[in-house]
Amino acid sequence: MKKILGYSVIAFAIGSQFTTAINADENYLYEELSPINEEGLLPLNDDQTEVYNAIVSQSMRICKNQRVPKGWVITGEASGASCSGRFPNMWIIKKPSTSDSICKISPFPDGYVITAESSSASCPHQFPNVWKIKKPRQSESICKVSKLPKNYIITSESSSASCPHQFPNVWKIKTPRNTDTMCSISPLPEGYVITGRGSSASCPGRFPNTTKIKKL
Repeated sequence: MKKILGYSVIAFAIGSQFTTAINADENYLYEELSPINEEGLLPLNDDQTEVYNAIVSQSMRICKNQRVPKGWVITGEASGASCSGRFPNMWIIKKPSTSDSICKISPFPDGYVITAESSSASCPHQFPNVWKIKKPRQSESICKVSKLPKNYIITSESSSASCPHQFPNVWKIKTPRNTDTMCSISPLPEGYVITGRGSSASCPGRFPNTTKIKKL
C-alpha cells in the first residue's frame, strides 16, 4: 500500500510540473521576440519539444518591428505599451491550421492555397483585407490569385464572388492520375510527358486548349 501511495505521489508531482511548464506565466507568450544567436545551442529533448508544440499551437503577440517567424501568419493587430511606435503596434501571429484566415499583409505559408477573401476589423487596410487559406486536398477550387501548388494541374476554370478580380476567377485543380487531361495553361507536373492535345469549353484560350499527359 505504501509503495502504491509513493508511486501516486511521484506521478502527481511529475504531472504538476508538466502542467506548470505549459500554464505558468502565460504572459511571456506576449513578450516581443528577440533574435538570438543559436550557434552552440543544444536541441530540445522530447519533453521540451512536447511543451514547445503545446505553446506554438496558440497565438502570440509580437512587436511590429520584429520579423514574423518563418511558417507563422498574421491574424490581426493589437496595441501594447511594451512595444514602440503608434498604436496598433503589435501583430497577432500563429501557426496556421489546416484551414485558416490570415491578414492579407501576412507572409504566405508554404503549402497553402487561397480559397476566398473576406474582411476583418482586426486586420489593417481597406476591406476585403483577409485571405481564407487551406492545405489543398486531392482536388480543390482555388482563387486564380493563389499560387498553384507543386505537382497539381489545372482542369478547368469557374467563377466565385468570394474570389477577387473579374470572372472567371477560380481554378479547379487536382493531383494528376497516371494518365490525365489538363488545361494547356497548366504547368506540366514533374515526371509526366505530353501525349496529345484536345479542346474543352471549361479551359481558357483558343482550341485546342487541353493537354493529355502520362506519368513516366
